Amino acid sequence: MSAKKHKRKTVKHQQHFGSETKKHNVSLLSRYPRLFLTVGVGLVVIGILLLTVGYISHARVGLSMLSLFFGAGLIIFANFSLPKKLKV
Repeated sequence: MSAKKHKRKTVKHQQHFGSETKKHNVSLLSRYPRLFLTVGVGLVVIGILLLTVGYISHARVGLSMLSLFFGAGLIIFANFSLPKKLKV
């Protein structure tokens, strides 16, 4: 086999394997960003409700702060992974 033909074959195989690895590296957040956006908004609403409704104890304040923190984080990351609409 000539050297040029061997180089063409190796380049062709390297591109094929590179495209397969990209398909498997897709995260759950990038697949379903609207679901995670909804869950994040739900966590923020639950956190606000825990602070405002009923009597306030240390456990409820802690749960509401955790809910607000994780909800805001989910909203931010889901917002970054939403597909951008192209303006035509």
